[in-house]
Amino acid sequence: MALNFQQEFELSYIDLNAKPNGKAGIVGLKLIRDSRKTMHPKIYDHLALINISSVCAATIYTNGKEKVNKEKSNYPSNAELMVTDACMDDYEHFKKNMLPVSRQFLLRPLYTEWNTILTAFNFFLMDGVWEAVMFIASFIAKHQKEGCVSHLQIFDQIATQDFYAMLCASMENLLHHRYPLSKESLKLDL
Repeated sequence: MALNFQQEFELSYIDLNAKPNGKAGIVGLKLIRDSRKTMHPKIYDHLALINISSVCAATIYTNGKEKVNKEKSNYPSNAELMVTDACMDDYEHFKKNMLPVSRQFLLRPLYTEWNTILTAFNFFLMDGVWEAVMFIASFIAKHQKEGCVSHLQIFDQIATQDFYAMLCASMENLLHHRYPLSKESLKLDL
């Protein structure tokens, strides 16, 4: 998901190791953003989509694309399929980042959250996206002993894959349909 927002954030590296002895610290993507830029709803939306992507990936990995694609039509009334156990911190950050978006457009947070969750699931189910997720997971697993992987290493490798053109088209489709944010585009259609 972070690849969609390269203009706004610089992905510096991916930390692959948990902090020793249970010390606090964040494992995962390390993003840098120019602190002189104003935080506005679009940025919070970007961060929320990045946060919820771990829930989407865990859910699809656990249940399979076909089952998730069929069952997501039951969300939010029946979301038993969603895997949040190992992603609770990301889910909490997601909810926190959605609040300014909800306030900006005077919508109930629950509606904007579910709209965004469904948008993220739809993105992960687009052509080329899940293939990219699996490729990146495999790439990270191969480089686990190095401790961190730079974004350039991943981008250099992913650009040579067969699914790359489909991934780029899916990323463009997400950005085209999601932005600019509006009250209408964030409403939850049940």
